[in-house]
Formats: sequence, C-alpha cells, structure tokens
Amino acid sequence: MADIGTIQKNVNKPLRMMGMKSTTVEGPILYYEYGTFTIANAATTGELPTDLTRVIGLILTPMNAYTATALAYSDLVITSSAITVQNVDPGNAAGAAYAYLMIGTVENES
Repeated sequence: MADIGTIQKNVNKPLRMMGMKSTTVEGPILYYEYGTFTIANAATTGELPTDLTRVIGLILTPMNAYTATALAYSDLVITSSAITVQNVDPGNAAGAAYAYLMIGTVENES
C-alpha cells in the first residue's frame, strides 16, 4: 500500500448486500465493503485492501478537486488480499481523496 494511504474501511468484514436465502434467484450472494482512501502526490499506483475473494465492481466517488487529475481506476484483480488502483499523479501535496464501495463475493471459487 505504498501510494494509497489514510485508508478507512467502514466495515470490519464484508457485509451481505441484501436479502435472505432465495430459491428463485440464481447466482452468488454479493457482499460489499466501503470506506475512504487518499492517493498520495506523485503516486501512480497503490493497493486497496479487501476481504472479498472476487471483486465484481468498484465505485469511486471523488471527495476533493484533485480526483479530477488523478483519474483512478482498477482492473478488479485481487492479489495478496488487495486490488491495485492505478491513477495519474494527483499533482498536489493534499493528494486525491476518494470514497469507495467495493462489491463482490466471499466464497472460494472451485
């Protein structure tokens, strides 16, 4: 996590998105994690930790003006319990602040 800092994960573990067991809907049960993080000045990549086993979606919400320059994105591939977030240099000492919502599964794939 060299270039992503001040991470605040607002859940202790992934939370189930909605609903109880259903016999009429197929597919994996989805879970979510959310929080905030900052991309440091001069950074172009960093790691965002997760307890999900497969990330399906990541929503990044800008929290300051420097996110317009940073243009963060991810390929959603989990390595070492984290996903890589790539970006352009935010260009300011304050860094680019984001709120995030990560959606995925917690089941081991077989």
